[in-house]
Amino acid sequence: MALKDKLRLIEANDEESVVDTAKKDKTDVFCQQLCFPMLYNNDKFYQLAGEIYDSFIAKLNVNSELTEQMIKDVVVKHISSYTLPKAALKNEITEFIIDNLLYYGPITTLMRIAGNDLNDILVNTKDYIDIIHAGQTIATPFRFRNEEDLRRIINRMLTESNRKVDESHPIASAKLRDGSRLEVQIPPIAANLDKEGNPGSYVTVRKFREIPLLFESLIDSGMIDLKIAYFLIHAIQGKLNIVVSGGTSSGKTTFLNSITRFIDEGDQLLTIEDTKEMKPQMPCHSIRSFEARPANEEGVGEITIEMLLRTALRSSPRRIIVGECRGPEIVTMLNAMNTGHPGSMTTIHADDTKEAIVRIENMFLEARPTANMNFIRSQIISAVDLIVQLVRFPDGTRRVVKISEPEKRIEDNGVVSMLDIFEFQRDKNNENFMNSSGRFKTISASTRSVDKMMQNGVMIDTRIFDNDFVVTKNMVLELLNDYHPTRMCGWQEHYMAEIIQHSYKDGKNIVERWSNLQNG
Repeated sequence: MALKDKLRLIEANDEESVVDTAKKDKTDVFCQQLCFPMLYNNDKFYQLAGEIYDSFIAKLNVNSELTEQMIKDVVVKHISSYTLPKAALKNEITEFIIDNLLYYGPITTLMRIAGNDLNDILVNTKDYIDIIHAGQTIATPFRFRNEEDLRRIINRMLTESNRKVDESHPIASAKLRDGSRLEVQIPPIAANLDKEGNPGSYVTVRKFREIPLLFESLIDSGMIDLKIAYFLIHAIQGKLNIVVSGGTSSGKTTFLNSITRFIDEGDQLLTIEDTKEMKPQMPCHSIRSFEARPANEEGVGEITIEMLLRTALRSSPRRIIVGECRGPEIVTMLNAMNTGHPGSMTTIHADDTKEAIVRIENMFLEARPTANMNFIRSQIISAVDLIVQLVRFPDGTRRVVKISEPEKRIEDNGVVSMLDIFEFQRDKNNENFMNSSGRFKTISASTRSVDKMMQNGVMIDTRIFDNDFVVTKNMVLELLNDYHPTRMCGWQEHYMAEIIQHSYKDGKNIVERWSNLQNG
């Protein structure tokens, strides 16, 4: 059947299914945040878009480098020769063709729709694409037409980092142009079958915000309260060594970025990561970033985090941040914290502050199997000043649930004693397990952290360790006034309020709520 005849058939006979799809869209719980194109919600529309794409490709004569505007002009003209059953399909099919021809297909479309709240895109064979949006996992109607289309997009994405994947190398890691992290697994490593019963490939894209979240937005979102904000600002100014602990997608990197804002610009900061994710909120002249490199196809040329950390120590940094410690680099990191680099930070995967200590011990033992456990624990106790625990709750809310400091003693069972300073306590009477409401509470008064702050010339009001003492917004504003976002690398070239307005859900409201953001 000719393509134009199919169009007429859809227009005449498929109106009812289109209305049903529209109704489904209106009742979709996520549609207030994300409304997906109707061509992905209707199989006949999706098939039609694919056939128009194929007919366009067959007629396309490529004699020069294609640009999006060139393609768009030709696509619009090409589609105009057809009478579509829905006017909105014209724009959707135009985007479908451009995204598949020039970019990453449905992955690009999802990035555009989801915006700054997109955390991850998860492709599980050609037939299933989920996203993590604002901390919540959402199943989408997006898919690839076939495995060949998916592989074509995978190869296009990997080419940007000069990587490739094949049966002899079925796993690949790379970075996209916008800084997003890419992980790919193809059969036989990827063992799931698609709807046709054929092995399919997996793709994971970890998307990073172009504009980092501000410390003020962490307070507004309830990730921390004013008292913890007051304490953390002093902790960074007082050069405490901090380990940020949490599970996957708990917000460790986002949190770490936000607190770098309070590092003095005279302190040269050096960041080291597997894949560059951090955007320290400091002046450009104060930041240097290192990125690890995997081995090439011949198995040579690898540059590990541990190697970078060793060379970093010879580069005169004042503070060091390792994006995530996973292995032997923990030994060098602890040595750096112990030997002249106060105020250094890192992240690790753990579910509690005590478990974070055990995780550090295990990583140290893996790197130095003959090390004495007492020696390892003494290294940890002397190096780490604070452990900040983050959790992502079922409703997608991320919170600091505990701040602890290692005490300089070992408990009877042989583990490092921990002093819990602050803790988030969920409401026990709430029957809805998805609800993460609760309150922050002071558990103990810090001694070690306060002493180190004083050694580095930072005085903190110790009344904050009294549960009855209220930290006011003005107390926090006094501290924030010295750290306007315009000092951050890359923000000087733009009008700050305009950036915030276009980068945050509430736009101008965040500027109105925080007077310190209005000047600069």
